[in-house]
Amino acid sequence: MLLKKKRYLAPLTCFILLLSQAPSFAGDTLDWASQEGVSRLSAAKIKQDFFHLAPQFEGQSNKTFCGVASMVIIANTLRSSPENTDIPLDNSRLTQAEGAYFPKGVSPLFHRYSQESILKESNKTRAQILGEPKIKGGKHDYGMQLSEITALAESLALKVQSTNVMPKQLDDANYVLSTKEQLKRALEQPDSYVIANYSRKTLNQQGSGHFSPLAAYDETSDSFLIMDVSNTYQTWVWVSTHDLLQAMATQDQNKTRGFVIITEA
Repeated sequence: MLLKKKRYLAPLTCFILLLSQAPSFAGDTLDWASQEGVSRLSAAKIKQDFFHLAPQFEGQSNKTFCGVASMVIIANTLRSSPENTDIPLDNSRLTQAEGAYFPKGVSPLFHRYSQESILKESNKTRAQILGEPKIKGGKHDYGMQLSEITALAESLALKVQSTNVMPKQLDDANYVLSTKEQLKRALEQPDSYVIANYSRKTLNQQGSGHFSPLAAYDETSDSFLIMDVSNTYQTWVWVSTHDLLQAMATQDQNKTRGFVIITEA
């Protein structure tokens, strides 16, 4: 009987291990700070967004706010400046007692979006992003979906173009080329920025669905630079076009992931 138990245990153990591993098509990434990563950025002709986004970069404030942090980076890149006082001050980051030390009528805060203030007009609340069901007794829906990122950009009166990457079309070379060119054009155009929505598992990374801005494209390696907002445990990485599209063409509830292109309205 012991022999029979062992015979069934081995296949079960292998099955559990396979479930915990990344899929066989999972792609490789390259640390942007590695020697090769630095060389790619230096040689890349499409990299102007990197220099606009980097000064506004901030990591996500919690594990569900990747989409929120990505939108903050891009909204501040487009709008924050010493002259622009239209962005509301986020007074939630300053207590009344702390503010009392400044001269009357003067605030120590900057006119820039925060990961709290940017959700003011969002159709998904901070609590819902953190898992609060939208209806009593409903399911938890952590983080955001591509459609919700689109709605967040629209709530800020930004112009947004949303694209779901379709897995069945990735075998079509024309579709792949067209999608890649769409991303490249967005990175090349002034004041145009891309947020990618992709599966970490497909890229051999820990975690599941994720959002982060794209910052550059290198023609020689045919790879994009992901400015990962989970910088607490995940560095920025270069990822090939093939692997990026595979990671975006993954299911998120009833639709696939993809990307949004954001500009001023």
